[in-house]
Amino acid sequence: MAIARMRKVTILAYQELETPLFEKLRDIGLMHLTKSTVAGTVEPPEEMSLHAATPEYVERLSQLAVIRSYFERYNTIEKGFFDMFTGKKPEVSYRQFKNAVVTYDIPEVFAKVQEHDERLSRINEQITDLEQKLQVLEPWKPLDIPLGEVRETRTCDTCLAIVPSAALGSDVLHSSGVHYKEIWQDKGQAGIWLAVFAGEASQEQAANTLLTALGGTRLNLAREVEAYLDAGLVKDICRAIEARLTELRKEQETILAKDAEMAEGLLDILALTDYYLDKQNLDLIRKEAGRTRFTLVVEGYVKAKDMDLFRDRLSVFTDIEIIDEEPGEDDDVPVYLENHPIIRPFEAVTAIYGYPNYRELDPTPWLAPFFWIFFGLCLGDAVYGIMLSLFSWWFIKTQKLEDDRFMRLLMYCGFSTILAGALTGSWFGDFPVSFLKGTLIERITSSIVVLDPINDPMTLLLVSLAFGIVHIWVGIIVKMVGTIRAGQLADGIMDHGSWVVFLPGMVLWGLSKVGIIQSNIPLYIMAAGAVLVMISGGRSQKNILLKPISAVGRFYDIVGYFSDVLSYARILALMLASAIIGVVVNTISRLVVDMLPGVGWVVIPVILAFGHLLNLAINALGSFVHSGRLQYVEFFSKFFEGGGTPFRPLRRVRENISLTD
Repeated sequence: MAIARMRKVTILAYQELETPLFEKLRDIGLMHLTKSTVAGTVEPPEEMSLHAATPEYVERLSQLAVIRSYFERYNTIEKGFFDMFTGKKPEVSYRQFKNAVVTYDIPEVFAKVQEHDERLSRINEQITDLEQKLQVLEPWKPLDIPLGEVRETRTCDTCLAIVPSAALGSDVLHSSGVHYKEIWQDKGQAGIWLAVFAGEASQEQAANTLLTALGGTRLNLAREVEAYLDAGLVKDICRAIEARLTELRKEQETILAKDAEMAEGLLDILALTDYYLDKQNLDLIRKEAGRTRFTLVVEGYVKAKDMDLFRDRLSVFTDIEIIDEEPGEDDDVPVYLENHPIIRPFEAVTAIYGYPNYRELDPTPWLAPFFWIFFGLCLGDAVYGIMLSLFSWWFIKTQKLEDDRFMRLLMYCGFSTILAGALTGSWFGDFPVSFLKGTLIERITSSIVVLDPINDPMTLLLVSLAFGIVHIWVGIIVKMVGTIRAGQLADGIMDHGSWVVFLPGMVLWGLSKVGIIQSNIPLYIMAAGAVLVMISGGRSQKNILLKPISAVGRFYDIVGYFSDVLSYARILALMLASAIIGVVVNTISRLVVDMLPGVGWVVIPVILAFGHLLNLAINALGSFVHSGRLQYVEFFSKFFEGGGTPFRPLRRVRENISLTD
């Protein structure tokens, strides 16, 4: 139960082996690669220089992104509700993956996608334009004059116009040389065919003066449908436009059908995207390697226990040299947490805050029991714990999780919640008392109650603070152990061991003063610890006159420890919140029975289900957050340095698919 021991590995190889070597390192997945520290390396090979041609994967990834976006209009990868939270990727067989890499013609599909996209865009524009033209022409269908003949001549100006309906009775329209025909009338407007005769001395567009007087507008429909004027009448032009719309929609449907067929290959596109992302990743990693004139230098870290396997897997290369050594003091060694399967789920708590550095203790085994207890106390309902554990177990069994640590953590915390709820008599709040009074279930649940948080909150507060004292004390012990492991024996014993003795001695002495402990031994323990604390405070002071002040001043740290202990009162607050809300839900349910005789028992299950599920969701989240907060702020502050880099060995990129055998 510690941080895995690492070996610093350097691989020396001929530059000709660069591509196969990196591909092998990726396939075996055992080495965390780092930037080479070799001094005086030569320039990267020509294909990796800034002036080299753009790598194939750059163009392919760009094309695949366009194809994927286009295909997703027609095809989507079906995902379950929980897949949105687990990040589950669609599965692709290795055979399908290899077939896509070998046979899929990305440039050809990309060209088709671009062609279809542009053609569909033009078709949509044309359909929209023609539909607008039809809408304008629709009221003019009764016109019995070919639209192309409605025009200005040398002696007569004919046109189509829209005038106010009230203007149809105007004397102007009935004057000499003016003829009109009403085509349509709607919403106070009228569409007319107008002809104005002016003899040999006709002015250009003579009808305009008349329309201005009437408050009308001249229309030039012929210009809008110039391509269809040969059809003649407006109604015939409309039929021609409708025929063209039918042709366009048929072509549109044909393209859409072809696109839907192509989009069935969306999984292939996702697989190819990962394939070229992998090539991109390898290329970036290769640039981190060192080079001499003839030699490639690859540096990184491998877990010590995997070194034999690592050498065996690379034995296919006869012309390489593998050097492994202990990491140096200044090396940024990646961190891999190795814990017992029971402790491993609690690594999720550590990872949220950050990884420890390579040379300190892994905090996971130390925080695990406290987080487990605190979560159970905060949620504190046995039925909630049963529901949480069963749901987590079901989720792990039915969902293919790449990392199930978090769900296992929730399952374990469900067990502590069951225990806390049973000891405090909380089963769906006070459900046994409210609805099962006098039954065997009520007698059994009541018989195992140790503490009632609602009626006796002060005892629960003292229990919470007691856990806080032990938690902080363990944190100081971890710091002492870590300091001693680092070779600083005197500092570990004096600076931290003194508090390890003094704090419990002070607590035990306080208990003896109130009569709980009948002994003077706590006083001696506290006195011994106090002496060690003063020695620790004064030993770093150079000025002999100031040593007593520094020694006594070290006791000021008690204030910090006291404030930290008070933070554990949140355990009481959260447990009371969960219990009281549960009781309120049950009380509302009982009131409904009285308010709705005969019908109330039908409504009760709905109220109970909604109320308790909401209570579980809110307080489970609060329990996790606050239990974690007690680790990060009160516990980690005593010893945790952090800043570690997670161990991430070079592996194939799998951002979009999950590859199966």
